[in-house]
Amino acid sequence: MERNDYIHIFNKFLENKATPSEIKLLIEWLKERKAFEGDAQAQCDMGDDYFFEAFDADIEDKDVLYRKAIYWYHRAAQKGHAASQYNLAYQYEHGLGIEIDLEQAVYWYRRAANQGYGAAENNLGHLYETGCGLPQDYAQALHWYGRAARHDDADGQCNTAIMYQFGYAGKRDYDQAAYWYAQAAGKGQTIAQNNLGYLYETGRGVPQDWELAAHWYYEAAMAGDGPAQNNLGVLYRDGHGVRHDLCQAAYWFAQSAASGYKEGMKNYARALEKGEGVEKDTVEAACWRQKGNEQD
Repeated sequence: MERNDYIHIFNKFLENKATPSEIKLLIEWLKERKAFEGDAQAQCDMGDDYFFEAFDADIEDKDVLYRKAIYWYHRAAQKGHAASQYNLAYQYEHGLGIEIDLEQAVYWYRRAANQGYGAAENNLGHLYETGCGLPQDYAQALHWYGRAARHDDADGQCNTAIMYQFGYAGKRDYDQAAYWYAQAAGKGQTIAQNNLGYLYETGRGVPQDWELAAHWYYEAAMAGDGPAQNNLGVLYRDGHGVRHDLCQAAYWFAQSAASGYKEGMKNYARALEKGEGVEKDTVEAACWRQKGNEQD
């Protein structure tokens, strides 16, 4: 479309006569104009459009779209736009539209993290934890996870809790683990929900409470978390925090098994072997047990 076409649509908009599709075209045109004029947020928005379009694109089109996203993210990142710096780093880390370059990923994550961008702080912590692109350093990992957590990033809160639960950067601290899991769980972070359920089940960092364990396992299980589905199945099988219900147990074991979780496969195989909550089927049981054993 030519410039005059957009001006015509704009005039129709002012007269309240533009169609929804015309309004969408107008918004896209205005956003593109702002991006070319140097507006960092508009440039980031353009990058987002291309990035998410690539998700659903045919394989041969993905790289082209990812490269267009990089172009706009880079322009905005150079202006100090934190979200664009994070997005650019993510593409460098995962090789989306460009060769994997962990040095560039670290550089742009750090630029965004130094502005307090929680997701970048979390990802920088992950690189320190795993030793990817940086020397492995658990203390630095906890530092950046903690910054992300305090900036209300759910993944950062969950990762901070994991560091405290397992004592990766010092002594175990279940109180801190429970606190940060609770913060992340309340935001719907499924790993945190499952792990908080485990702390309630075992009474670590919180009073032992089967019902709250079941609650958090259920929240994560409903979101498709395989370990939580298995853990909820165990509670139904054993009657802890929920009524004893072998049918529910078998259902959740089956869901966990289908997600690829090893313990879920083994527990579903056991239910099939014994006909507990499900029709007995030793052949199917053997298949699931083999799949579970293959992951050992």
